[in-house]
Amino acid sequence: MPERGATFLSGGLPQYNTYRCGDGKYLSLGSLEPWFFANLCRAVGREDLIPHAWDESHHQEIFDHLIGVFQTRSRDEWVDILRQTDICVAPVYQFDEVERDPHLIHRQMIVEVEHPEVGKVKQTGISIKLSETPGGIRRPPPRRCQHTDEVLRGLGYTVPEIERLRREEAVL
Repeated sequence: MPERGATFLSGGLPQYNTYRCGDGKYLSLGSLEPWFFANLCRAVGREDLIPHAWDESHHQEIFDHLIGVFQTRSRDEWVDILRQTDICVAPVYQFDEVERDPHLIHRQMIVEVEHPEVGKVKQTGISIKLSETPGGIRRPPPRRCQHTDEVLRGLGYTVPEIERLRREEAVL
């Protein structure tokens, strides 16, 4: 795993990063293409930075400006502002916000299924939407450790080996 900040696409670029906003929530930027970066610079009042998207000697200055400017408004305010100016931006949701996202609702990405033991449970919907062969959820999510033995046997473990792994608490 790369160390955060060690490469451009893992936190090393100011225009491809996450930022804390004034309300303590975060937004995510993915403005790599020149026009997206130019739009970002204009939106945050720093057109002078447009030529320096890939100039590492200016990255700290860009980081510092974005860190400061995003503290001036809430996450949702910034997302609204930046989306109006054609910038790759998205809110970083807290868990309780995910299921209220309009895009996820429209795509039916959180669905309720009936579980035989616990009743209705929410789970991720089918991500690929095909008009002629739509996907569907055939069964509820498994209980914790429900398939451990089956998976381990499929990997070639014997029953005594699986029992030993349980005693050693290597598996549940």
